[in-house]
Formats: sequence, C-alpha cells, structure tokens
Amino acid sequence: MSEKRIITLIQPMQGSPSSYENRVLGLSIGIADSTETLDNNPPYAHDEFIFIIEGAVEVKNSKTGFSESIGAGRSFVIPHGYDYQWHQQGYLRKLYVRFVVPKTAEKLNTENVIYIDENSDISWKETSDGHRKKILYRNSNQGFTAGVWQGKAFTTGMIEFPYHELILINSGSLICTDETGEEHYFNRGDALFIPQGTPCSWEVKSKVSIHYVQIT
Repeated sequence: MSEKRIITLIQPMQGSPSSYENRVLGLSIGIADSTETLDNNPPYAHDEFIFIIEGAVEVKNSKTGFSESIGAGRSFVIPHGYDYQWHQQGYLRKLYVRFVVPKTAEKLNTENVIYIDENSDISWKETSDGHRKKILYRNSNQGFTAGVWQGKAFTTGMIEFPYHELILINSGSLICTDETGEEHYFNRGDALFIPQGTPCSWEVKSKVSIHYVQIT
C-alpha cells in the first residue's frame, strides 16, 4: 500500500484492522494477534514500536537476564540491536510499527526496552509552535523517532504531511480533515497513521497528548 491517505488503526466501531506497508522504506504498521509464544531473538534487525492493546508479555535481556513484564495500555520500543527473549503466555493483541534498519546503522547498547511515557525523567522541550514534546527514542541514523507530544488548542491549514507518523492518542481528542473535506475524529485510545505527503489539516479544540512515531 502506498497511497497517501489517513489510515485509522484503532477506533471503536471500526471494521477489520487497517495496515500499511512500504517495502522500499522497510516500514510496516498494523495490528497483530498471537497466542502463547516463546521466542529467543538474535540481536534485533528492526526498530519496533509496540502498544499492547490486550494481554501481557515478558521481555528478557538475553545477556543480563533482566526481565520486564509489560501489560495492556503500555507503549514501548524494542530498539535495533537488542538481544532479547519474548515470553508470552496466552492471547496478546498489539499495535506495531516495524522499521527495517539499514545494515550500516550503528546498533545501540541497551539493556532494556524504551518506554514511551509522559512521566519519564526525560525533560520536556518546547516546540517552535508553542507546544511541547519528549523525544524518548531516536535511532543512530535518526530515521526512527518515538516520544510524547502535547498541545493546546490550535488549527492548521491544509498541508502535505512532512514525514510518516503514527499517532496514538493518550488523552484529549483531535480532528484531521483530508483533502476531500471529510473530517476524521479521534479520541483517547484511538490510533492513526499519516503517510508522508498526505494532504490534511488539523484541529485540537482543547488539549491533547499523544504517543508518536516518526519515520523519515
């Protein structure tokens, strides 16, 4: 799929889950369901953002033995180069953004997953348009960035979206209008994906907080 349109990934009353794939870029996004799983993974060849919709998983560092139990409602990144085991008992449903990292990219030395959490110790940074964000993960070639963004009421005109971006709404709501004039409403717990170059405009009537992944 390569068309430039607003793609709804999680939303009440939605039919079959949507997905997106760009094989040239090495990018895939969607909803995955799985049952009991035990995987021993080699050092990871991707950067992957995961939001657990239902179920839980234990992620264990293969070298140190450090283990993390992650349940529904949490967002995190498994970084490129992480040597880990995925222990899952029972059913799990997740939203994922998987990005193939170029072989020449430097692998990060990490001992745990990176949580996308507004309460992290990372400081907020003011943006040029008066909002704020936390960059919680960025890979070595800066092609994959994940974090938290918070904004107050604003509107934009129609723009061509400057990068590929997943948006997961943690609180508040937003309205995205496509080039046909159709308004798409998103609230807490909803997720959408905007391919780079998609014509759209944005409106927030109060406040909104999102978890985001940007791919350039």
